[in-house]
Amino acid sequence: MKYLILSVLLAGAAFSEEVKVEQGCRYKGNIYKNAETWTEKDAFKMKCIVEPNGSWRTEVTGCMTPSGLEVPVNSTVEEKGMDWICESGAEGSIALKQKRNKMADCANGHKNGEKWVESSFEFECGEGGVQKFLGCVTPTGEKIADGEIKEVSGNKLECKMHANGTVALGALPKEQNAECVGKDDVKHPHGSTWVENVMFEYECKDYGQKAIKGCIVKEQGLQIPIGETREAGNTVFHCEVKDGSYRFYTSNKAGRF
Repeated sequence: MKYLILSVLLAGAAFSEEVKVEQGCRYKGNIYKNAETWTEKDAFKMKCIVEPNGSWRTEVTGCMTPSGLEVPVNSTVEEKGMDWICESGAEGSIALKQKRNKMADCANGHKNGEKWVESSFEFECGEGGVQKFLGCVTPTGEKIADGEIKEVSGNKLECKMHANGTVALGALPKEQNAECVGKDDVKHPHGSTWVENVMFEYECKDYGQKAIKGCIVKEQGLQIPIGETREAGNTVFHCEVKDGSYRFYTSNKAGRF
């Protein structure tokens, strides 16, 4: 009989033993301590908050960039020319947004504020790393702004960016009686003739076309068309074009001087 009573007492002692329950946030099978943080799905920074009464909750304290940089909620962090923004929205939603920083470099490697020329076009790396078209550059180095028409060497050139984003530098059609532009940008009226480099005679034809007439020898009063010769005494005067260049020279009837 004593044995039976002892057994009951032992059993009662076993059932009255206290079980200690660890306080913390239970989240997806894990237990986190008060103020402990962790990263969720490589996208958000989470935090455990345990109240004095034992109740607990979790909250998102920030967003994570692809490189692992933390951006606190409702703040902006700059990284490699990008602004990363962690925003809280309606009903407690959190979203990570990105935009190019105002001082970001351009995708082609040019620094913010830098200007450069490609072919006949000038560009600038503008705000937010956006490539901006400034205008055109002629072979002589003259600049023509976007949308501007400028006369260069007797030609009216237009620099323009089209609606589809393409840029172009082109010459506008001339009027039939347009002036011609000679050496050193000297202008000559339609139909006139003039001499350059002492002995080459030019004519201003329709639509501002400068055309060579031939060679002149003032001392002898000679006018020699291109590809022909003239004689004065024992001297032969030659006016010709060779390899795209005009040439004037003399020879005697026995050969060249």
